[in-house]
Amino acid sequence: MKYNDLIVLVPCHSLEDFPTELGEEAAASLLNAFSILWHPSLLASTGAFPKWERSDESLSVQDNRLVVVPTPCDEWVPATWVERARREGCVVISGEHDREEMLHQALEPLELEHAVDSDLVADFLALGTVYLQVELLTRHMRNFSHLDESHMQREAIAAAQAAINHDVEATRKHLSHCFEMLLECRERFYPVACYLIDLCLVNPDFASDELKTLVESSAPTNLLATAADWETIAEKDASWSQTIGNSIKAGTLELIGGEQTELPTPLMALDSTLWQLRKGRATLERLFDAKPTTWARKRFGLGSHLPQILDRLGYTAGLHFVMDDGIYPDDEQTLMRWEGSDGTAIDAFSRIPLAADSAGSFLRFPVRMAESMDYDHTAAVVFARWPKMKTPWLEDLRRASAYAPVLGKFVTFSEFFETSDSQGRMSDFNTSAYFTLDLIQSVAKEEKNPISRWTEYWERRRRFESVDWAKQLVSLLSKGVGSLPEENKLESLLEAAHSEASSETLSTFDGELSETEQAVEKDLSRIFASKGQAGKGMLLVNPQSFARKSLIKWKAGQPGTDRGILQRQIDQSGSCALVDLPPCGFLWVSANGDQAQSPVGKTAMAEDLTLRNELFQVALSDVTGGIARVSTYTRSPNRVSQQIAFRFPRERTVVVEDGEERESFKTYYSFMQMRESRVLSAGPVVGEIETIGDLVDGQNDEVVATYRQVTRVVRGRPNVDVEIELDLKKTPSGDPWTNYIGCRFAWKHTTASLTGSMQQAAHAVGKQRIEAPQYLEIADDDFRTTILTPGYPFHRKTGDRMIDTLLITEGETKRKFQFSIAVDVKYPMQAHLDAFSEPLVIPTDTAPPEGGQQGWLFFAGAANVLLTRILPTHKNAEKTGFIVRLLETEGRTKTFPLKCFRTPQAARQVNFQGETIHSLHVQDDQVMVEIAPYEICDVELTFDS
Repeated sequence: MKYNDLIVLVPCHSLEDFPTELGEEAAASLLNAFSILWHPSLLASTGAFPKWERSDESLSVQDNRLVVVPTPCDEWVPATWVERARREGCVVISGEHDREEMLHQALEPLELEHAVDSDLVADFLALGTVYLQVELLTRHMRNFSHLDESHMQREAIAAAQAAINHDVEATRKHLSHCFEMLLECRERFYPVACYLIDLCLVNPDFASDELKTLVESSAPTNLLATAADWETIAEKDASWSQTIGNSIKAGTLELIGGEQTELPTPLMALDSTLWQLRKGRATLERLFDAKPTTWARKRFGLGSHLPQILDRLGYTAGLHFVMDDGIYPDDEQTLMRWEGSDGTAIDAFSRIPLAADSAGSFLRFPVRMAESMDYDHTAAVVFARWPKMKTPWLEDLRRASAYAPVLGKFVTFSEFFETSDSQGRMSDFNTSAYFTLDLIQSVAKEEKNPISRWTEYWERRRRFESVDWAKQLVSLLSKGVGSLPEENKLESLLEAAHSEASSETLSTFDGELSETEQAVEKDLSRIFASKGQAGKGMLLVNPQSFARKSLIKWKAGQPGTDRGILQRQIDQSGSCALVDLPPCGFLWVSANGDQAQSPVGKTAMAEDLTLRNELFQVALSDVTGGIARVSTYTRSPNRVSQQIAFRFPRERTVVVEDGEERESFKTYYSFMQMRESRVLSAGPVVGEIETIGDLVDGQNDEVVATYRQVTRVVRGRPNVDVEIELDLKKTPSGDPWTNYIGCRFAWKHTTASLTGSMQQAAHAVGKQRIEAPQYLEIADDDFRTTILTPGYPFHRKTGDRMIDTLLITEGETKRKFQFSIAVDVKYPMQAHLDAFSEPLVIPTDTAPPEGGQQGWLFFAGAANVLLTRILPTHKNAEKTGFIVRLLETEGRTKTFPLKCFRTPQAARQVNFQGETIHSLHVQDDQVMVEIAPYEICDVELTFDS
């Protein structure tokens, strides 16, 4: 038998309204209907091109005609037409979507004696797929088809005849002509290069034969996996290292990404992001002798902090799209300049990939490519997939590309960025435009402690940074300026003890940190307080780069009257003192005081429901027990009010009866009702009041929780410190952003601007849901009020002048909380560290030598700049020295002096690979540093050996 015609019915009136949105099986049926008709046996049988016809028109019934009816046409074709056509000799394929089954039904009537080479058959089917895509792309680009169909028909039939005769060379020659004609057709409306990018996602479970075939293929491919996954793959089969390494050297394979593990880094410290990238790049270099130059992630991890970090680590580009849940600026471009918060810009690709295993993606492909051709400097489409493919269309495009780049040339991301002749539009996205959805995901996965795991993470981070600073300082002072070790075991344990780590990992880090802390305290005591006379005292070490007034609780004895002690308080609960600590320095004070009990003073710091110090006054509510008012002694508005509340998922109707009058209103929140209060401390250094009460559901007067709140002020400090303890009678459940227990804050003016800590610096808040672990600042004219937290990241703005800080959601087990309200502090990040990063307090049995009771080791002459780390120099450093890491926190350019305990011979700013950014001027005993907004600035100080 021979076919006279090859016809596919379409569920549209023309190719102009060809469907682009269908279900998977319907899309597969339609796409395969076009491709199977290009089988060489079918083409040779008819000696003619396949044709398409409208399925709603009356199609004549003829024998020896092959008609494919895709499933989307079922409702278009007359009900009895298929049966009638089959009775009268037509071969009709209907109700199918699988390519192999459709081919079987099409070829079976031909009763072929010899099968055509399967590799050549695949090329013919690819020709059918590409032919359809070019015809559709032509129309989406508002053009007419310029394909010479008669010429292409001759070439296609000649190729089919050659294939049947097993003449591989002639077949490929004629097929090549067909693909080149399609390329010429495309170049009529888009005459420059366009690109296709194959992005394969890898994990250890998919390190299979399919992945090996993909790696060894000649078509350029991009593989995305974490370095930890590649380590696992290489441990199972060491041959992967050589196989992948060879393909990378051949230029057909690129590894993108580079992080050791993928964590919710936008909620983590900047140093954590940097550590993950440096560790991951080192792992990939060890395994494959290659470093990634294109950054990407499977899990959400975008943020405005990345361009700076990536650029200084040697990355040239990044993928600015997500394959996970998350909110980000989805400005789609194939090539843009992604500008970070510090002004650093790198190339980026931001067009969302098509799912390569989805038939629907290939129906939308002409639309997506046309969009890119219309709006991008360089047109490109990315296909994302796993190594094992269940659908054939991506392979069709890869086969076609081997003949001619009809729909685009397959490239690696590096090749795409290198060959693009334009840098793209500069794109500066606000930091607040990125949002992780970490809280929703954690609750949905029923993970434990979705909020407190972050406070614990930040507490570990702050403790590590203090102990690490002290440890590095001890090494510098004891062993010399070139003594810092390259490997930091404690930091590796810290990064393993992230927010998703196991309890065993957390315990390992806590144990190591405690041991290190004890050893460092002994060393600090030996260095600073061992050369004087005998006498008990306290060595206070301030790792922070700013001077601070700290409240120190005495571990033994009583504070004396040494210089540096501003005020003392001795009472039945113990001894404490307010001390003045130098920046990055130390203070030794005696513990030989003999005062029986400190008098409260002329004015009590706490009485009834009022707290006061010399800076402000705090009035607690006699109804709620929360903060009713914080006001300074100048003419200023109420800075902030505070309550604890249970937020219900649905509005509650509350009925209020006042005599004969009865009113009702709706609210989402419980009511805070105080039952009792008492003064815990009235001064002279600490004023403290405890309030106890209930959280009540106003709809039924049910107690949903009881609370205990301790509100505290300290003389000389601009902070209102609050500790809360809750006992829940009802637990929140479901959506954590609508059902939670939180601390509610309200302020007076709706015009006040709101700033939050994102990536450890100040950024404007622009959305209702906020992720800001360290603080929220309310600024109104000349007044600044800052809500400081130890690491509660999640906040919800509930109006123009109210905000909730989430404390308990479903899965949360912690019941004790703390925060601080800072009044008129100019530098919130400093205030956060001052509130929650305590100085090292070391009891000593000897005093320092005369004149050595206090001193500073480093000084950064800009309050908006923090000295965060002391680090060893990189391997490529030529001279002896160390690196001081600085962080700008307010978004301001600043030139300032940096001083060190020893005057350096030279200084330079280096990137994260140890390469010079620029040399710095050493003037007298200080280094002049210029820092950009939000910059992480590594300053290498070198000294005479």
